[in-house]
Amino acid sequence: MHKIFLSLFFIFYTSLSLFSQEFDDFSDTQKLYLKNTKEIKICVDPVWKPFEWIDEKGNYRGMGSEYLKLFTQRLNVKIKLHKTKNWSQTIAAIKEKKCDLLPMVGITQERKKFLNFTTEYYTAPYVIATTLNKSFIEDISQKLNKKYAVVKSSAIIDDLRRQYKNIKIVEVKDILEGLSLVNEGKVYGFINITTAISYLIQKEGFENIKIAGKLPFGFKIAIGTNKDKVILRDIFQKLINNTDKNAIETINAKGVSLLIEEVQDYTLAYQILLFFALLTLAFVYRQYLLKKLNTSLVEKIQTKTAELQELNKVLEKKVQDRTQELTHQAHYDSLTQLPNRVLFHQKLLEAINEVKDTQKFVALFFIDLDRFKEINDSFGHHIGDEILCYVANKLSAVISKEDTLARLGGDEFTVILRNLNSVEEANPVAQALLDILKEPIKHNSHLLYLSASIGISIYPTDDTDINNLIKNADAAMYKAKEDGRNNFRFYSHKLTQKAFSKVILQGELKEAIINKEFIVYYQPQIDARTDMLIGFEALVRWNHPSKGILSPFHFIKSAEETGLIIEIDQEVMTQAMKDFSSWIQKGLKPGHLSLNLETQHLAHAQYIETLKRNIKQHNFNPEWLELEVLESDVMKNADEAISKLNLIHDLGIKISIDDFGTGYSSLSYLKKLPIDKLKIDKSFIDDVPQDEEDTSIVKAIIALGNSLNLEIIAEGVETLKQKEFLLEHDCYNMQGYLYAKPMSKDDVEIYLKDKL
Repeated sequence: MHKIFLSLFFIFYTSLSLFSQEFDDFSDTQKLYLKNTKEIKICVDPVWKPFEWIDEKGNYRGMGSEYLKLFTQRLNVKIKLHKTKNWSQTIAAIKEKKCDLLPMVGITQERKKFLNFTTEYYTAPYVIATTLNKSFIEDISQKLNKKYAVVKSSAIIDDLRRQYKNIKIVEVKDILEGLSLVNEGKVYGFINITTAISYLIQKEGFENIKIAGKLPFGFKIAIGTNKDKVILRDIFQKLINNTDKNAIETINAKGVSLLIEEVQDYTLAYQILLFFALLTLAFVYRQYLLKKLNTSLVEKIQTKTAELQELNKVLEKKVQDRTQELTHQAHYDSLTQLPNRVLFHQKLLEAINEVKDTQKFVALFFIDLDRFKEINDSFGHHIGDEILCYVANKLSAVISKEDTLARLGGDEFTVILRNLNSVEEANPVAQALLDILKEPIKHNSHLLYLSASIGISIYPTDDTDINNLIKNADAAMYKAKEDGRNNFRFYSHKLTQKAFSKVILQGELKEAIINKEFIVYYQPQIDARTDMLIGFEALVRWNHPSKGILSPFHFIKSAEETGLIIEIDQEVMTQAMKDFSSWIQKGLKPGHLSLNLETQHLAHAQYIETLKRNIKQHNFNPEWLELEVLESDVMKNADEAISKLNLIHDLGIKISIDDFGTGYSSLSYLKKLPIDKLKIDKSFIDDVPQDEEDTSIVKAIIALGNSLNLEIIAEGVETLKQKEFLLEHDCYNMQGYLYAKPMSKDDVEIYLKDKL
């Protein structure tokens, strides 16, 4: 009984001294609030070991309880725990105001809507846990197509979605479930912080899981209070500000879970012991000595802890560096630093898994340098090694970041092209690899010339087995050598022929631009009410040296894929403006000029400058010009198209939407576009008026155009019935074989003279 009395008295004395000595930091309002507050209700994460959790007896434990105990040792207020089963319930409870504050909560923009936060008192970066067979994740932004588990309602989800909009998140109820999904291979990784993940990896015995990546941001943990508890937030902010930072660091260093006991109501004891207040003087000196001794011990512990932490950091860095070094040696070629055979197999398997159950392809290139043995024999292996490094750098410049260049050994390299939409996408890459090796290498006074033979196999067209794909690519490479070296061959003969036809066409197109083989034909546009000429559409033709005049059907697609369409269109623009100006100077009346505008031009700022230059050079009135843009192309990037087309329209040039009805236009965008005319696509005109569906579509387009005060023109008009139908439904402007086929410059001049 005597011991109990002394204990109660000591508690009473300590509480009074703390309250009287340190409560002066608070404002009168805050003191009154604390005096009138009987208890503060808290909500915690019940399963976030070792930071905080609720044990089997219902007690709050973990580092969070240590922090709260440290912050609230000055308060004579009872702390009451509101129990939940998981973090989602905890967030719901604070929103429903079943509790006043969260002792450990991450700061996010979303939570600021219903919480007030103190400054953070604990920070930790996010890390990624994966299985042992996965390589170190240096940049998660390169792996956003993978699935990552994250605890539901945690701050991590908000941070990840803000930083990486396309990240795939699987929400789990707690860390254990997240690590279990990683262990079972159902997600690529689990994202949380090192302490929490490491604790459960060891506790649950996840031998197949490791921490394999760190994000450039992380948790900012603070105390959060309800929005209507601003005064409570301010009280805890003062408590945090006045708390010894070394005491916080001690808790961080220990990482020990402690039990928080609810503060007991000693009011009755205080009343009884008030009679013995004079005896407190006897304990003052003893308290002073104990406090001084305790401070000294804490300082020694903190010093030793800091030394151990620093040593631990050094050791961790050495282990991490050595691990990365060994990992690099196991997966990369020591000479070129390219992926080796082991990593190449992993990358090929990853690429195949990505396109399984899709309509996409993977291309595997097997590259062998031609007659490389002669370089080694003539100049020595040390020069040969330098050449191999040179080749590796050159080939790397062609390959995109998503694809993989590897060295299997000797002078053998491989390339993996991922996520191809068509097999044809492999052609330009193969040709670029060959072209970049054609540049001679200067060694002392010698010029060395290199070439390579490339074999290509396609997944899943050629095979679905990795080893067979490699074998097929190797066989195709030997076929390339047999056919004269310095070329590429597909494992499929049909694909090889198709690829070379395309390469030849692209080469001829480049020559045609240089030799100015592209000419302009013109097709009249007529007002069908009077059969009067209103203008011409300029159409490109290729005057091929051996095949004669070729229509765009034979070359436009290839020109668009290679970007040569820009130079071709510029040539057409120059020729057409020159011709129109010439006719007008001769007193002829050609009306307006319609030019096709590829949307590729809109991506280049210099197009508008080129347009202005041609107008000025040929004394061409902008009001004579009309640019036709394909509806389907505009809709691919409508916002950017609207911006660029407005700049063109401001010059006084009219804008027409070509092939209208085929591109699924949004009416909201159609209203925003600076357009003057709609051109009804030939595919709808062909079967009117006999086809009911096409007839309905044409009527709707005409009605839409008239309601928007736009001109309407129909292309592909070939019969009188089509003309009569269009006139009947208020479409007056027409273009097609009923009036005239596209004609050369000289034929146009004769045509115009006949119209006078």
